[in-house]
Amino acid sequence: MATSPDSFPVCSPDSGRPPRGSLDSGGVLDAFAVSLGAAVDLFIAAKAAEGASPRTLEWYRMITGRAVRRFGSDRPVDRIPAAELRVWLLELRETLAPESIAGYVRGLKAFGNWCNSEELAAAAGFRALRRPHVPHKLIAPFSTGELERLLALADPRERALTLLLLDTGLRLAEVTSLRVGDLRPDGTIRVLGKGSMERIVPLGTTARRALLRYVAGRDLVGPADPLFIGRYGAPLSRRGIQYAIARLGRRAGVGTRSSPHTFRHTFARGYLVNGGDVFSLQQILGHATLDMVRRYVSLSEADLVARHRAASPADRLAGARR
Repeated sequence: MATSPDSFPVCSPDSGRPPRGSLDSGGVLDAFAVSLGAAVDLFIAAKAAEGASPRTLEWYRMITGRAVRRFGSDRPVDRIPAAELRVWLLELRETLAPESIAGYVRGLKAFGNWCNSEELAAAAGFRALRRPHVPHKLIAPFSTGELERLLALADPRERALTLLLLDTGLRLAEVTSLRVGDLRPDGTIRVLGKGSMERIVPLGTTARRALLRYVAGRDLVGPADPLFIGRYGAPLSRRGIQYAIARLGRRAGVGTRSSPHTFRHTFARGYLVNGGDVFSLQQILGHATLDMVRRYVSLSEADLVARHRAASPADRLAGARR
């Protein structure tokens, strides 16, 4: 019977040589010689060279950095079995949400796969990790009444920001990277998404007018200037946008969590309810697969009843026979 990575003994680097990984003795490097700290540094450098975004690099640094602190910088990568990694992940569950633990697993597996593909280490323990089950929590979208209250109390910047999020479902990071010149004459907006992938997103007349009115109220604005600025003219940060949306939600007495991510869900649901299709929604949201799109969309019971009434095969058949 094949031995799983979990069956490797947890031992120190000096306590004997466990079975070899995927690299044989003829390889350039000993399969158990590469330290965790050195491998992490090379991994982060490789991701930077591949063009990973600053946010992605920071995410990898955070996860691998905690692994280095937990297991030691000098610990060989292939002396860290999956069983020990899982014990650490169980410890993290005391302070982190299931979604965060799943993110750790994704990051650790990416690190292990990279080590193996670069032939630095077999990294069997890292590659053997499996994504844990994450409870699917539905994020309640804003109701029509809540949206009306938000817009009624919004100042010009808040109104432009609110309508942009409602009409496009942009990610928070995507909004912070927008420049005035990204508003295109044809009624679309140029967006720099994950992995530095650029896409063109349609923008409705109402949202576009609000954005142009907000920009027109500023002094000496050029195409390279940030689309949204703070009180002193600096680009509005991620935290600044979150705070602005949350503050508006409190003023409007909105019971739903007022955040950019709630607007993303509200856009996705509203787009489909109003006749949009999942394929164009996928392109607008900037997702590579439909699986991610499905996580954003949940139709209410009333929506389902109305759509069934409009598309009922039996009712259509009965009408055809009359």
